[in-house]
Order: sequence, then C-alpha cells, then structure tokens
Amino acid sequence: MAHPRNYRIGVIADTHDRWLPRVAELFAKVDEIWHLGDVCHEPVLDQLRAVNARLTVVLGNNDFDLNYPLTQDLERCGERFHLVHILPIRVLPECDWLLFGHTHRPADEMHQGVHLFNPGSAGRANKGHPVSVGFLIREKGKKFRCEKVLL
Repeated sequence: MAHPRNYRIGVIADTHDRWLPRVAELFAKVDEIWHLGDVCHEPVLDQLRAVNARLTVVLGNNDFDLNYPLTQDLERCGERFHLVHILPIRVLPECDWLLFGHTHRPADEMHQGVHLFNPGSAGRANKGHPVSVGFLIREKGKKFRCEKVLL
C-alpha cells in the first residue's frame, strides 16, 4: 500500500481492559490503529474503533476470549511490519519493523537490521515506566519513525 502523503499509525498495547480517554484524544488524527495484544475484553477495541475503524489487533497472552491472529504482517508505504505480542527470542521475522508489547516497558532499538518498537503499556505501569502509547510517523518522502507518548 503506497502513500504519497504523511501517514500516522497509533500503536497501543497491554490495555488490560482499561480505557483511558486520553487515548482517543491522541489517536484522533491517525490513519489507523494497531493494538499489540493483552486487550482482555472487546469493549476496549470498541472504544478504539470509535476513534478509527481501521484497527488491526494481535492476541496477547491474556486474550482468552478474543478471536484475532497471534501475528500480523503488514506493509505500509513500502516498509514491512510484523506485529506480535511477545518478542521472539531467537529468530526475527523478515521485516523492517517488529512491533511488540508484553513487557509493559517501551523499547526503541535496532537488532539485526530490524527496528524493534514497543509503545509500552496503556493499561498498567511496570517497574517505573508510566503508561504510554506510541506512534509510527511517516513524513512525505521519508521512512517511518517511532515516537512514545506518556498518558
């Protein structure tokens, strides 16, 4: 999917059945939203769909009653994204970006040529890391970059 203009993706993880209205404000102008698992119950996703119907979801280790895939491979603006809840330990998939949740701690680093990004937890803080969400931002003619925003 090619986009000749700016493009913004709201990235959220580990909501654990909690909805913070600030998320709706932050994601109001995104082109789509990606949830990286541990939703726990569908009403949180309904809140996200009310902000933007373009919602992609992967299952987390606490999503027992939800019916979504464990991983998603997507392409946006010529870049490849792999969405998963728990970061693979040994082998990274072929992609430009690997987005994950689970740790409740933000991450933004390169590993074996893959950009790893965790937006942190939008539901529960962990080990001194406050709740947060993330963005993937592409300005026309450039590659995506990531950004974390505290809630």
